[in-house]
Amino acid sequence: MKKFPETMISENQKTWDIVADAFVDASALPVWGPFGVGEDLNLIPKIQGSTFLEIGCGSGRSIKYLTEENADKVYGLDLSTKQVEEATSYNHQEILQGKVQIIQGPMEEKIDIEPVDIVFSIYAIGWTPEPEKTLKNIHSYLKPGGLFIWSWDHSFFADIDYQDKQYTVVHSYHNEEIREMQNWKREGTKANIAYRKTSSWFQLQRDAGFEVIGYHEPKPRDLSRGQTDPSRYYAIQKAEKVPCSFIFVCKKKA
Repeated sequence: MKKFPETMISENQKTWDIVADAFVDASALPVWGPFGVGEDLNLIPKIQGSTFLEIGCGSGRSIKYLTEENADKVYGLDLSTKQVEEATSYNHQEILQGKVQIIQGPMEEKIDIEPVDIVFSIYAIGWTPEPEKTLKNIHSYLKPGGLFIWSWDHSFFADIDYQDKQYTVVHSYHNEEIREMQNWKREGTKANIAYRKTSSWFQLQRDAGFEVIGYHEPKPRDLSRGQTDPSRYYAIQKAEKVPCSFIFVCKKKA
């Protein structure tokens, strides 16, 4: 199945505008994904006085966390109109103070901001149908020596499903493809994700000029945040068997 990137982005935007309210309390700093993963890793070396850009800022909860920890300036970028509205409302006072700027647009298109110390993303980068463009943009937003930290579903986690009372590998790990999900979170929606192997992400980041200085496959920290039905995607039983997330820490060469 082939789709143009513009079609994928447009369909994903429409879907996110519909389902945005279901993600108001989605994972946000200091957490990097479901089950509280990454909370103990202390991946951001310094918040106070630093500048940040969040790719896929969602409802703006991570932005609020950073400003409360005395970040100097935080930019947020998101594709969804509804998410941008929520993030703007939630960080209204900080926006008035000039500490926060929320921008709507796809991550594949370059935005005009001052270079930042850290670009980060929690479960958003994997949505891009054009990772080369996205990673090149992110590289350009960083100061020399700046960090790019991001999390996403572990590639193998996405290949496993619960069938006939057991977990089964339902996708080939080697088959990098567009996975189209109908009725994603809500009836009538369509979500498109271009699945990639973990090794491909390593190479894409190197090609964009990054040095990968850290890679994590964290264990679940809080199973109460998961789903008890084994057939659900983020089931506790599944997360106990295979890593649900990976987290990359990359550096822009000085």
